[in-house]
Amino acid sequence: MPRGLPRAGALQSLRLSAALVPPWAPHTLPGRDLLRGRPLLAGLESRYGGRPVLVRGRRGPALLVLSRRDALRVLTEERDVYVAGMEAGLEACMEERPFGLPADVLRPAFIEIARAEAAELTSGVVDFARLDARWQRVARRCVYGDGAAGDEELTRLLTGLARAGRRRARRRRELLSGRYDARILDHLRRAEPGSLAGLIAETHGEAESRGLMQAAYWLMGLGVVSAALMQTLALLSTHPAHRKAARADPEHLRACLREALRLWPPVPALSRVTAAETHWYGATLPAGTPVLVPLAVHQRSARLPYADSFAPEIWLNGTAADEWWARPGCDAVHLTLAVGTAFLAAVLREAKPKPIGRLLSPHRPIPNAVNPARLRVRMRQTRRKPGRS
Repeated sequence: MPRGLPRAGALQSLRLSAALVPPWAPHTLPGRDLLRGRPLLAGLESRYGGRPVLVRGRRGPALLVLSRRDALRVLTEERDVYVAGMEAGLEACMEERPFGLPADVLRPAFIEIARAEAAELTSGVVDFARLDARWQRVARRCVYGDGAAGDEELTRLLTGLARAGRRRARRRRELLSGRYDARILDHLRRAEPGSLAGLIAETHGEAESRGLMQAAYWLMGLGVVSAALMQTLALLSTHPAHRKAARADPEHLRACLREALRLWPPVPALSRVTAAETHWYGATLPAGTPVLVPLAVHQRSARLPYADSFAPEIWLNGTAADEWWARPGCDAVHLTLAVGTAFLAAVLREAKPKPIGRLLSPHRPIPNAVNPARLRVRMRQTRRKPGRS
């Protein structure tokens, strides 16, 4: 076992495991409080001066990174040594460049798809189920083309795979994976122009298994953003000044979406696995050691004056640029944000969201956890001025 690093005891490790999302299961459950581990982490940081701590896990020790300096080392300075684990599917898609595929050429087509699907959300009551159904159509059409728009079974299989992974139901996961892969291959072989599947088909030297992985990661990465879209819509319904600014300025709307992702990140813990021996404060960690950066805790750190506020301005005035967790993302992140912003803009262009309930009141701190399924807004059609198209 490595020496020279502080180690969490058995009880402390259990408490951390219960409070944090472990490296082998980076996706959170809806409504889970991502900040339960904040007092534990603050205590560890104070006790050990910010040094990383070895935590006991079911698959052996994992390194829990606490300081900004060490987080930057893992996430930016030694990217060939600290690699995203294959089990961190969404993170591999959203945090790493997904196999170098030039997907940004599809941005105009993806934005048009988002606008078309969002047109169904401009009247009546919009809840998460309704919004998610439209957004999953966006994801399927972007990745596989219009022929996959109505393939709801594909999305259900992906949800089942994620659930089986969280429960470590290996046999169930293998069964679902086989059905999921077969369905993906059917859509990939259709290779519709203007879709990611079409782009994969045009890319020379792509093995079928590699294309399968790219498409699966993209569908996962796009699909999971629906919670943030619902949360953004709900936040705008209770913050009229930001709603007005977002309707007038796409950059402000993008900032609102990024703020929802900061407050309730879909990947609350960034995980890496060491690809080679690494040296930490005099200790040597073998290759294959999980490294965990508790992103959600850093993004809602008590030292941030805006920690528990809805503050889109931090993405516009340079405040967030000083934070390591807000560093510019890869092309996949930018493309996903662009499509999500276009989706919201299409809704706001035609209607104003009005709050139903007081779950996200502007007069109270933003809660640590919000289950998107509890959010609802009423869309009221906007009146157009005469002569305005």
